[in-house]
Amino acid sequence: MSATLDYWPLVLEHLHKTLKESAYKAWFSRVAFVKTTNSGRKIVLLVPNSFSKKYIEQKHKPTLLESIKKYYPQVIHIDLEVDKEAESADFQKNRVLSQELPIKKQTSPKKNKREKQAATFATMAAAETVGEEVGSYLPKKNINNLNPRYTFDNFVVTANNEFAYNVAKAVVDEPGKAYNPVFLHGGVGLGKTHLIQAIGQKLLEKNPSFNIKYTPMETFVSQFMIAVRKGQMPYFKNYYRSIDLLLIDDVQFIAGKESTQNEFFHTFNSLSQESKQIIFTSDRHPGELNGVADRLISRFNSGVTVDISQPDLEARIAILNDKIERANIQLTDFQIQQIAERVDTNIRELEGILNKICAKIKFNPGQEFGNKELAEILNARTASSVPAYSTKTVPGFSQKLPGPSSVAADKYLYAVCRHFGLDRDDLLGVSRQKDISLARQVLMYLYKRELDLSYPAIGRLFGNRDHTTVMHAAKKITAMLESDTKMQEQVQIICQTVG
Repeated sequence: MSATLDYWPLVLEHLHKTLKESAYKAWFSRVAFVKTTNSGRKIVLLVPNSFSKKYIEQKHKPTLLESIKKYYPQVIHIDLEVDKEAESADFQKNRVLSQELPIKKQTSPKKNKREKQAATFATMAAAETVGEEVGSYLPKKNINNLNPRYTFDNFVVTANNEFAYNVAKAVVDEPGKAYNPVFLHGGVGLGKTHLIQAIGQKLLEKNPSFNIKYTPMETFVSQFMIAVRKGQMPYFKNYYRSIDLLLIDDVQFIAGKESTQNEFFHTFNSLSQESKQIIFTSDRHPGELNGVADRLISRFNSGVTVDISQPDLEARIAILNDKIERANIQLTDFQIQQIAERVDTNIRELEGILNKICAKIKFNPGQEFGNKELAEILNARTASSVPAYSTKTVPGFSQKLPGPSSVAADKYLYAVCRHFGLDRDDLLGVSRQKDISLARQVLMYLYKRELDLSYPAIGRLFGNRDHTTVMHAAKKITAMLESDTKMQEQVQIICQTVG
């Protein structure tokens, strides 16, 4: 049978070329080969529902048989079997969507049978359209948004995060039972995102069918607003209430958003009642979340609340040694000590310094990386370190801007980093990796459109890039926004996050 199966993709390819794109997508993209019987004279195919079976038999059977006979010349009969499981799933989806579709007035009890069929197929097509629109801002079920870099294997356990690590491992062993919900809180760059995504990675490894979603809270807020505006709340509710593991990052961003809090409260209750695992991160304890309803605070506190504190000197040295080994570079004990003493804020800052060291070593092969080179990197960091949202300088940038512009530029930088799951150093660096380059171009475009900065000024913010590079980025994103619905939604979400 395996040899026979190899021909089915060729049949689909021929159908794709023969039919209009819309017809192929609607009726054949989900048809699957099952087997051939009767010495190859009958072919058995699986279709997603009864409507598809009836429509193909009435409208497309001759075309289908012609394509089949090109690769299965003995076939004279086609048997279409309905996939009951897929049909049931489609029914549930269409039931949810039915509230969103326009209802036509009934005209006559003697309505022509052909007209009824046409109406049925039109309803199905409308449901598919709604699904495609929703899919542009709600990732599909198999898209979990987990970053493969964040695993338990490369999470360095130290005294400041050991309890959080043990709780995370317990959740993996008994999701929805051991600790639910889990609320991790602590400062920026201490490993909260790493740890909750490691939980997701491990549970997905153990249960590939798990519906897992990692969602920053500001993304949830933006998705909710789009769903309300498009009149797609039934789909939104069903989407989030069918998740097995929900990972919400930076939950503090729900503060002051009353409507979103109300929807999130009911989503939480729905998942909790079905023993679905929920994990939150925040930059502060639930009791310190101003602008959040008491009933939500109560839910956040109903499981286990874990504080991840700043790593002490010993912990920072342990983290550095682990990351140096993984980066396959050599530093002296004195150099490691210097980095650990000077960079006492968070793990992300340590990683940023190591990335600069790795780049220095990589681009200067054969040249020793000594204490002088390290001092230059550390001194440059100290010189550029200013408080977030400074009125003088955007963090990480060397170019000074007027006060209000620097605050806004910092917010757009942060929003783009969060949306694309990148670090600031990635976005401002020289990497030409496709996803990083696109995010960088989006940020350049937003600086031009939203802040009306000049091309040369934007170029200076990105390490003195030529102004023509910025012009190219702005033109590219502008062109994409004319027809790319995904890019339209991404830019909209980022702008809504900034407010």
